[in-house]
Amino acid sequence: MTAEQQALARGLEWHAADGPEQQAEAVAAHILVLLRDAIEQRGQASLALSGGRGPERFLRRLEQADFAWEQVTITQVDERWLPAEHEQSNAGLIQRCMPQVVQRATWLPMYLGQSLQGDAQSCHAMLADLTPLDVVVLGMGPDGHTASLFPHMPKLGDYLSEQNPELCIAVPEEGERLPRLSMTAAVINRARSKMLVINGEDKYQQLASALATRNPLALPIAAFLSPPMDIFYSP
Repeated sequence: MTAEQQALARGLEWHAADGPEQQAEAVAAHILVLLRDAIEQRGQASLALSGGRGPERFLRRLEQADFAWEQVTITQVDERWLPAEHEQSNAGLIQRCMPQVVQRATWLPMYLGQSLQGDAQSCHAMLADLTPLDVVVLGMGPDGHTASLFPHMPKLGDYLSEQNPELCIAVPEEGERLPRLSMTAAVINRARSKMLVINGEDKYQQLASALATRNPLALPIAAFLSPPMDIFYSP
């Protein structure tokens, strides 16, 4: 079966777009619907965003939206342990793409500059107050990682367990990979809504493999492919 067929068979929602611009429009619109519903139900909403190059288009569309951002708390799914001024900072990307949104919303970046472990502990406390999040937007790397949960990393099984008491972990540097902070499955899979945004044939095939094999230690994204989830794909 194709990735789309497998996803639908598992109860996941599938949204295909003709290209990245159409996809970005659909992603931004869906985020706004979910946030609006949360505000109507609870008076406030929470949104966790991933980094990478993919989100830039839909982040800029969120910046243009006429929305009650004062009632939204925005944080991150993961982050390189770098200040926002660094070109590889996920927080820096978010702040550049939607400066007015960040200014109006309650903005809770992961990097605080204490120490890697100290920031992980601070993020754990922050997430304990926010869980369950209303909307978590995930991406996927070409190796099947999501957040900063990489294939076969030490203690990955613990981090993918929803019973794990750790909500945010420190991911030490390895080779060329910078040290990072990451949510665990205990936060991500408790979210009221999950979204996965992917582009390209290679990631489509990797997603199909994750859906078919269901081996999260090899393809960590497999740990999150359960309802409620909306998958947004563009070739």
